[in-house]
Amino acid sequence: MKKQEKNIIGLSLLSSVVVLAGFAGYELLHNERVLNLLDKVQKQLEAYIDKPSTIGLNSSQLTELHYGQEIEEVAAKYSLPASYLKALIVLECSGKKPVEPRYERHIFNKLKKVRDTKGKFYEAVTHEILHDASDAAIENLAKSWGPFQLMGYKCLQLNVLVTDIRGDDALDWGAKWIQMEYGHLLKQKRYKDAFHYHNSGRLFPADGIPATHDPEYVEKGLKYMDYFKRKADKHVKI
Repeated sequence: MKKQEKNIIGLSLLSSVVVLAGFAGYELLHNERVLNLLDKVQKQLEAYIDKPSTIGLNSSQLTELHYGQEIEEVAAKYSLPASYLKALIVLECSGKKPVEPRYERHIFNKLKKVRDTKGKFYEAVTHEILHDASDAAIENLAKSWGPFQLMGYKCLQLNVLVTDIRGDDALDWGAKWIQMEYGHLLKQKRYKDAFHYHNSGRLFPADGIPATHDPEYVEKGLKYMDYFKRKADKHVKI
């Protein structure tokens, strides 16, 4: 269905609701429950009318649609290449919005051991940090959040809460973490290492065998990055 047709249908539905409520009489229109219902219907229909269609869009197009402008802003803020950040979003969440978190059971088990064992640590997460954390809290730390799929426990490095890296500012916090953690690789244009590090926590192996969950993760990232670079130069049209 074309957007114009959707808008016409949506407006017709909204008009019908208002007209029917009008016929119901003055008393009905001044009933608080009815007014609340009408308000909800109006908001839902307005959202339906204004929301752009995503049918038929590929992951690169969805990334531009959902995150394009915001990526340009955070890229400038943290001196990061926008094409890299966009390529990363394609790889990590296919440009979808909102993004469902991914639970990593093996990370949960590692963090739980840190909590339960004095002197134990995992990366920068120590027993002292987690000693009184509940299983539910550790589960959130063991999930990846936001468009960059940042692991929950990275919030400790950023000195924020998990709710921050999964909330409205997830893109900003994710870009900040990237800049802090491996921004030097991007500055040196070591994009192969950067993609591999984001997904595995390691530089691209010297033996050429990637340790990423998808063996083609780095190769795909470089291709997407090239696509967004060329698009920015107006050589590629979506």
